[in-house]
Amino acid sequence: MRIDARAAFWAVFFVATVAAAAWAIGHFSGGYARFFALAARIGPEQWIALGAATLVFYALDYARLYTLLALLGVRVGPALGARLTCVTYFVSSLTPTAELNVPAMILMLRSRGVPASKTAAATLVKAIYMTVWLCVFGFAAIFVGGVGLPPAVAANLLPLIAPAAIIVAVFFYMMFAPRRVLELTDGWLARPALAGWRRSLAAGVNRCVAAIAEIGASRRLWHLASHASCIAFILVYALIGAMLCSALGIAMAPARALPVFSASLLVAYLAPVPGSIGVSEVLTSYFIDPAMTEEGMVAATLLRFICSYVLVAPGAIVLADEIRAVGWRALRDRSESA
Repeated sequence: MRIDARAAFWAVFFVATVAAAAWAIGHFSGGYARFFALAARIGPEQWIALGAATLVFYALDYARLYTLLALLGVRVGPALGARLTCVTYFVSSLTPTAELNVPAMILMLRSRGVPASKTAAATLVKAIYMTVWLCVFGFAAIFVGGVGLPPAVAANLLPLIAPAAIIVAVFFYMMFAPRRVLELTDGWLARPALAGWRRSLAAGVNRCVAAIAEIGASRRLWHLASHASCIAFILVYALIGAMLCSALGIAMAPARALPVFSASLLVAYLAPVPGSIGVSEVLTSYFIDPAMTEEGMVAATLLRFICSYVLVAPGAIVLADEIRAVGWRALRDRSESA
């Protein structure tokens, strides 16, 4: 598929997803007038508490990347970390697989002297570690914690999770048994006829796999901290969900909140639509109460808004600024070398 055709497909898919989500949210919340009336129940003090918890939530996203880059000898300060987090949430909302996240991170960090292979390795490990922990918490919630799935989802659970399972398995193979992949790329690089972008690609893959293996073999505290950040990320998300439910008058004990919102976050990562838009809100409302109450739909939507959508516009602005800056740097470099 040509790049322009692919871009057009994703654009249409994204618009259709947003339109379907807007209809579903309005439908299950009793209309948008009812939605805002219910949301108005949340008082200023509750919003302040939610805001504080949300800042911790996004700080943990930064911590997940920081710890992994630190294992590779790279330090990312809080200001740059905030920009990276905003861009992450923007590009992750554009396609179902968040495939634009790695190139976006490379774009932002390469101009600051970070090798693309290290950025790619840390970004991939960050996503895979989070997916693994979400599977642990999410499937425990479904199979042990009493969180029920809609019949249509339950009947197709295996094919829905199979792609993620395959990706995780391949990734851990590269992390803990990288020799075969490194031998393969070394063989490519040894070919005299290999030149141009093919040689650059093989070299990049070789360095990325080596960096992933380095992270996997590390016994430093940064590695433990990366896993701790993933777990804390899930716990804070569950806390925010429980706080929203409480503010809207939905009974949600802590023992119930953790499985409900672990399953919710698992859906947000694995749903096969751009950014899990709409699917995550509807299923989270179902997890809160299978009766699909209006309050549950409002809680689910506000949870997604403050834990994802609120950074979409800032992320788009930051990424546009980065692209502009990189363009000006390239023009300046060409002028200076002339």
